[in-house]
Amino acid sequence: MKTRRQIARRNPEHSPAEAEPAHSHPSNALRAGAIALITSLLLTAPAALLAKTAKKKVPRPHVPRNTLLIRRRDATELPDDQELPGLAAICAACLGESELVAGPGAGPVEFLLRGYTPGSRATIEARAAGRRVAIKVYARDPAPEARLYQALAAAGLCGDFGVRVPPLLVWERDLRLLVIGWLEGPTAGQLVHGGQGQRAGQLAAAWIQRAASLRLNLGPTFGAERMLHRARQWAAQMSAAWPAVGTAAQALVARLEGSQPREEPRRLVHGTFYARHILDLGDGPGVIDWMRFGQGPLELDAGMFLASIWRLGLRQPALAGEAARAKVAFLAGTVGLLDPRALAWHRAAALLRLADKQLDHRHGDWRAWTRSLLREATRLAPRIGGCV
Repeated sequence: MKTRRQIARRNPEHSPAEAEPAHSHPSNALRAGAIALITSLLLTAPAALLAKTAKKKVPRPHVPRNTLLIRRRDATELPDDQELPGLAAICAACLGESELVAGPGAGPVEFLLRGYTPGSRATIEARAAGRRVAIKVYARDPAPEARLYQALAAAGLCGDFGVRVPPLLVWERDLRLLVIGWLEGPTAGQLVHGGQGQRAGQLAAAWIQRAASLRLNLGPTFGAERMLHRARQWAAQMSAAWPAVGTAAQALVARLEGSQPREEPRRLVHGTFYARHILDLGDGPGVIDWMRFGQGPLELDAGMFLASIWRLGLRQPALAGEAARAKVAFLAGTVGLLDPRALAWHRAAALLRLADKQLDHRHGDWRAWTRSLLREATRLAPRIGGCV
C-alpha cells in the first residue's frame, strides 16, 4: 500500500497542481466532528440508507458524547496525503492520544482504502455494527457532486428499489469530504466473470433507460468535441511513450475528427460508465462513482460501457462469450434510445481511452492488449456511416 504523497498520473485532469490549496492541519474540533458524524451514521442511520448486509434490524444504541473515535491501528492502512484534508483528519483522529470505542457493544470503526489517486482523491469504506458507508475525500471542492446526489435523491433515485444511486449522508465542506450510503451487490464486470453477461447488459440498459427520462441540467458539457480534445491528448501521450502504437492512435483520431456525430438532446451522463461502476442490487442497477458527471449524449456512457465490457473479453478470452452476451442484451434494452452512428463513434473513442490507460498500468500482456484495443477502435471508426 502506498503511504506517502506521490506524483499524480500523467493525465492533467488528475494533477494536484490544479487543485486549490488544502488545509494541511484540520482543527481538532473539525476532525472530531467529522469522525463523530461518520460513526453516528454507522450506529444509528436507517438500514435502508446503508449497506443491506444484516438480515435483521440493528437496534439503535445510545451513543455517548466523546466516545466516537476509531481503532488506532487502522490509520497505518491509510495514505499520508496532506492534499486531502478529509483524509488527514481521519488519520489524525486515528493517531490521537485517546483511543475510544465507537459505542456500547458496537466495537471500533474500521477503515478500508478502496481507491486512491495521490494528491487528488480517495474512497474509504467505513464499517461498524454490521453496517458500512463510503467516505469520499478530495483535494478539490466536491460541491458539484454533492449537489448532484441531492438532485438525484429528489428525482427518486435513492429509494429502496429499482434504479438507484447512493444517498448523500454527510457533506463536510471544510474537509472536502462526502459520506454516502453503501450499495451492495456484484458489479457488471463480476457478473460477466460469473457467467451472467446477459444480466450485466440488462442492468446497464436499465440505467440508460432511466437516464433518458431525467431532466437534470447539472454538470459541464460533455460530448464529441470534448472527447476529441481528450483523444488528441491520449494519442500524443501514446506517441511519446510508444511511437509504434502512437501512429495508429493518431490515425484513429483523424478518422474520429472526420466523423463527429451530432449530439442532441443532452442528458445527464455519468462520464465513466465502466462495468465496475454498475452494481446488481437484485431489483435493479445501482450506479456509483459520480465524480465525472456532466451533460452529454447517452451514447457517451453507452460507448464506454460497451468498451469496458469488450476489454473484459480481451483480457480473459474465456469471458469473450459472456461479454458478447452483455453487449447483445444492452443493445436490445436500448433500442430506440441510441443513435447507431453516434454509439459507434463513442465506442471507438472509449476504446482509445482504454488503450491509453494500458500505458499507465503495465501489467499482464499489456502490449498485445493495447494493440487489440486500437484495432477494435479502428474497426469501429470506419463504420460510423453504417450500423453497429
